Amino acid sequence: MYYDTMKYLQQLHQYIQHQDNRIQQLNELLENIRSEIDQIKNQPYTNIEKIEYKFDQLKVEHLDGTLNIGLNPTNPEQIDNFDVQQKGMNVNGVQQQLREQLLQQCSEEINQFLNTDCVSLIELAEKQYDLRIDDPHRRHIIEDIRKQIDSRIQYYINGQPLTEHDSLLDKKQEILIQVKKDVENSINHFLNHLPKDS
Repeated sequence: MYYDTMKYLQQLHQYIQHQDNRIQQLNELLENIRSEIDQIKNQPYTNIEKIEYKFDQLKVEHLDGTLNIGLNPTNPEQIDNFDVQQKGMNVNGVQQQLREQLLQQCSEEINQFLNTDCVSLIELAEKQYDLRIDDPHRRHIIEDIRKQIDSRIQYYINGQPLTEHDSLLDKKQEILIQVKKDVENSINHFLNHLPKDS
């Protein structure tokens, strides 16, 4: 029994030594990390939170040669509003006008789609998920989708470059395809997660 106790104490002593060594290693590691963090904190840095370019103050009547605009990130006060005009055309304003026109056209077509074709999409999804919902519920789904349509269209408009040389018809068709696919996915998602009667 004396031998067992001694063996146990010896193992306990070795274990404690091992733990003590491990604690020392971790303390050294912690000190190294603290030292590195202090070094990083003491390094100078430039923090640029947000830079907005607004093109409504720079007026150019005749654009000729090379225009270089240099910005110093350490002095954000140098950044001012810009507006590029060439041959009497406000570039930023034209793009905004095209986007608004595209939003209006897409919104009208999608609303027409919701009025005419959306019920058949819902009925098709009902068959797919073996469900049957009533007309007021279908109208509720359509109205819920309708509330989100403009933001969805705006998302797709903002996601692609738009110039006066682009075909609005082509852009509109691309956006309509994406939004209609989103409508279909929304209907499927909603009905797929609708509890079924047992």
